[in-house]
Amino acid sequence: MSTVEIIPSGALRHLRIIDLTRVWAGPLGTRTLADFGAEVIKVSDPRMPLSRVGKVNNKLNRNKLNIALRLDKSDGRDVFLDLVSIGDVVIENFRPRVMRNLDITYENLLEVNPNLLMCSMPGFGLTGPYSEYPAFGSTAEAMAGINSMIGYVPNRPLQTGLSYADPVSGLNLVHAILAFVRRRAVTGKGSFIDLALADSPLGTLGEFFVANSATGYEQHPNGNRHSEYAPHGAFRCFGNDQWIAISITNDFQWEQLKDEVNDIRLESPDYDDISGRKVNEEAINRIVEEWTSRKDAGDLMKQLQQKRVPAAKVSNNLDVLNDPHLNRREYFSHFRISEENIEKYDGQAIPGNQKERSKWFPMRDLGEDSNTILVEYLGYSDDKYLSLLEQEVIS
Repeated sequence: MSTVEIIPSGALRHLRIIDLTRVWAGPLGTRTLADFGAEVIKVSDPRMPLSRVGKVNNKLNRNKLNIALRLDKSDGRDVFLDLVSIGDVVIENFRPRVMRNLDITYENLLEVNPNLLMCSMPGFGLTGPYSEYPAFGSTAEAMAGINSMIGYVPNRPLQTGLSYADPVSGLNLVHAILAFVRRRAVTGKGSFIDLALADSPLGTLGEFFVANSATGYEQHPNGNRHSEYAPHGAFRCFGNDQWIAISITNDFQWEQLKDEVNDIRLESPDYDDISGRKVNEEAINRIVEEWTSRKDAGDLMKQLQQKRVPAAKVSNNLDVLNDPHLNRREYFSHFRISEENIEKYDGQAIPGNQKERSKWFPMRDLGEDSNTILVEYLGYSDDKYLSLLEQEVIS
């Protein structure tokens, strides 16, 4: 019997999270916790509808209840405090001054929930000269120095294209929350976590810091090439914008690739060892790409993998959605948006302990669960609920 069957509601089903996060990093982290069964209550500003353009919010806010609440109104703040009193964790990713201005700092929240866990995810942390700067994943990865190492030519660094700091920070949130939940279970005490967006990608760059401090080494943009190995990169295949990634790291792989290419020019003794192939990388790459350009990327990937040559088709989003391996593993999640429309989204990469897929639900509309949360969770009367509605404290 699988773990999912043993824990059908998810391993985190007893954890209630009050989610104030926006954009990507925070919502990704809270969505991951929700996938594993945590009850996530997303607090949205009634004046800012959740955009469905591009489906980004749909992707990041599944499995979350939604209450539309004005935190800048005194009655709205009172509602929020009541909500915190029945929660386990509060997560936000505003600039530091926002929570101070709303008078809902961790110290304030401890008055209504002494065991509360709270995680703040500002761009540059709560202290320091950059603390009040706004940040997005694209600027955070630049500040971390990642862009200085990415590109095809040394004088033109590139962004990653996926705002690398955002997903790394979102996943750091998950393990940070789990670690501090475990600590609270042992000590009975809550905690405050300062998880800066710009700090998260720094944790992935350890070897470059060590290399620089030890020898002065600096990594410069080098395209898809490797510092030691060749051929190593993306090679054009037959068709429009079709590519295959090939990585040759030892002599066995080179011999296998050479047999498949079957080109006399690759028989030069200059190419027999790793160092010789690196010196002659340009010539080798031209020959290999002449061969790959006549091949279908998917078929070539299978051909090379069967020969134990590390290779993979460079997939676009549509390729990934239709990938037979991912679909056979039931990676994707499907949500019925209307009678005739089912939408397909990324699933959850870590199997086991998740909430049962049949209980997953798509992003709620703004304020869709306001009544349920106020009346059923907080015990407000219908009259009080209607009064808050009339005052536009909630929506």
